[in-house]
Amino acid sequence: MLWAAMLALALTLASCSGEKDAQTLFSEDASGVVVIVNRFYYELRLGNGETLYFTGLDDDGDISGLTADLDEVKRNKAESYGTGFFVDDKGLILTNRHVVQPVIDKQQVQRAWSSIIAAYKQICEGYAQQLSDQYDQLESQKSDCYVYDEYTGSYVADDVRLSQIQSQQEQLRQEYQQAGSTYQNLSDVSVNSVTVNSVCELGIAYNDTYVTSAADFLNNNPCTVVRLSGNDDVDLALIQLKSRVTPNGAHIFATAAHRHDVGFLSSLFGGGGDAKLTISQPLYMIGYNAGPLLASTKQGIKVQMTSGKVTQLPDGDRLLYDIPTMQGSSGSPVIDSYGNLVAVNYAKMIGSDNFNFGIPVNKIESFLYDKQ
Repeated sequence: MLWAAMLALALTLASCSGEKDAQTLFSEDASGVVVIVNRFYYELRLGNGETLYFTGLDDDGDISGLTADLDEVKRNKAESYGTGFFVDDKGLILTNRHVVQPVIDKQQVQRAWSSIIAAYKQICEGYAQQLSDQYDQLESQKSDCYVYDEYTGSYVADDVRLSQIQSQQEQLRQEYQQAGSTYQNLSDVSVNSVTVNSVCELGIAYNDTYVTSAADFLNNNPCTVVRLSGNDDVDLALIQLKSRVTPNGAHIFATAAHRHDVGFLSSLFGGGGDAKLTISQPLYMIGYNAGPLLASTKQGIKVQMTSGKVTQLPDGDRLLYDIPTMQGSSGSPVIDSYGNLVAVNYAKMIGSDNFNFGIPVNKIESFLYDKQ
């Protein structure tokens, strides 16, 4: 009787953790996937200790929104979206590092800054020449301030006009010195000493909720960065709700080795929940392709599920699949038909929708559990 009861329990549990269809997977897992908004700007720290601010690089590689006014750049922050998903009950969310720390080509920024420096130096040179020409013109006008007095047989100066000219020349002299000082300061700035740092503000929104602007994300569900992968090849990050509480009923994702509901069954049957992948094995991705652009509906924001197959087995660094992705799907969980987390979507091959990359299980587990 005892063995029969145990077998019945095992079979019941097995039926709960066996292969599932797409609708079942979506119904169970969608609640744990969130859309992330990142409002950010960049600090441009110069070698002389000064700091400027900007919002990004334009299509021509030039610096956008460059200003020395911190309040101004805060009013005009750039904005990007990505996907994340819960991995524990304390509000921890796994996503891509580039979602929470926007990627920018620092060498391109340095080149752009070098061009700005060269342009300003040219402006300073032109301005200094203009001031010098104005000074010389005033100097030539001094001769007109003297009138020959035939009665006394001498020249009489127009002291009022002379005083005006000298005052104007002194002002020009000061401006010329300032232009020269500015030129020298620009020359002293080493482009190679310039550093770039992103300043980000993060928030999330849940599936089946209403949001109208980035402020709704940031005010309702603000997040902080907990940890970024220190490995350049592992594009992962952990953020956390400031409340440090995962909402009731939200699905918590885990790899096969760390799912509490399959460990016993795996030891009994050696099957359900095994995350070993095979070519053409079905995979599913739940995420916010194109961010709010696609997610926004009359019933609130809606997460999407897309599917595909394994097209190349993981080599320890990446998993290749043909699941369609768009900007905004970065950080989406990729699961197998058992509901195991098998990858985190992070990149696509430029010019193709059929070759997309995920960070595989071994990298995810090292980051989450070994903290590498």
